[in-house]
Amino acid sequence: MFKLGPYRLSVETVSALITWAMVAGSSLYFMQQSLGWTHWRVSLLAGLYLGYIVLFMLATREQCYQREWQVRVTLLSMLFLVVLAIYFISPYMYNAILMVIWSALLPYFISFRRAFFLSPLWSSAAYFIGEFYWQEEMSALSALLYWTFNVFALVMVNVSLQEKKAKEAANQLNRELMATQALLSEANKQAERTRIARNIHDLLGHHLTALSINLQVASRKAEGEVKQSVEQCHAIASLLLSDVREAVSEIREKSSIHLKSALELLTREVPRLEVALDCQVELDDMEQAHALLMCVQESLTNSLRHSRANRMRIDLYQSGNALMLHMQDNGGEQKSLQPGNGIKGICERIEELGGKVEFMFNQQGLCTYASLPVAS
Repeated sequence: MFKLGPYRLSVETVSALITWAMVAGSSLYFMQQSLGWTHWRVSLLAGLYLGYIVLFMLATREQCYQREWQVRVTLLSMLFLVVLAIYFISPYMYNAILMVIWSALLPYFISFRRAFFLSPLWSSAAYFIGEFYWQEEMSALSALLYWTFNVFALVMVNVSLQEKKAKEAANQLNRELMATQALLSEANKQAERTRIARNIHDLLGHHLTALSINLQVASRKAEGEVKQSVEQCHAIASLLLSDVREAVSEIREKSSIHLKSALELLTREVPRLEVALDCQVELDDMEQAHALLMCVQESLTNSLRHSRANRMRIDLYQSGNALMLHMQDNGGEQKSLQPGNGIKGICERIEELGGKVEFMFNQQGLCTYASLPVAS
């Protein structure tokens, strides 16, 4: 990653810029040698080269557009038309290198199989224009060679994308395991606290109650100084019993599940996504905690797979007798959401617990609302 002022450029973008500069610079140089800088062809060609790189930077920028998919496809189509226009203005076949750069963008939008079978169509444009417009010799061989370059670019980018997806899947699985482990640890702590509280209440509380009753009986039968001592012992026993009950209540109150720690592990170091988490609740029900954790995970996965979002906000809070989970990304507005197995599973899990989930798009991107009744 390279930094240019406030902008960050990937290695791929820098290499594309260098390639574009070499192609545009050499073509303009040779054109002005034969026609001069004032010729309309040279001026138009310079404008087309400039338009190409502007469209390329817009099509590959990290920030999301409001209508993400439509804008990206439009920019890609305009980029293709600019390359065709350059073919008609400049007679040099190596301008087809710009089509190779364009081909490298396709795996981000369509499947590799479709791009591979369609590659002869856009690659043949160099042949037809070179052969029939410029009457260039060896145009067929040149077009064939550049077609192989296009295929090579498709293969390399596709391999890179597959490796990236595999790495992201491994990282996602690791985060899920760590979050689940943290949740299980909290559940074990909760169970252990509950067991200790129950043992204290059942054993120590029972004995203290029996002692208090016996002392109360003894105080009624005793007289004089003995009666006074027995009453003091009874008061102490009652105080101890009260302290035990208070300690048991405090242990039970503090046996809630700290879901925030599991969510922090799940949302930490998510690739390409900056997550802001605000968790203001602690749960007593393990099933609810797990359902909310899986809901957050599915939303993260959905944003990474189906949008170009780079930010997400997650808010978990209690409103009245309901637990509210609100998640918002900046992936841009889309027409509809195609629910996959993950989203359907989350809806089923939340609904089984008496809650509901809603998915909707706004101007920023995908917004997810989930609510659960507070476990009694």
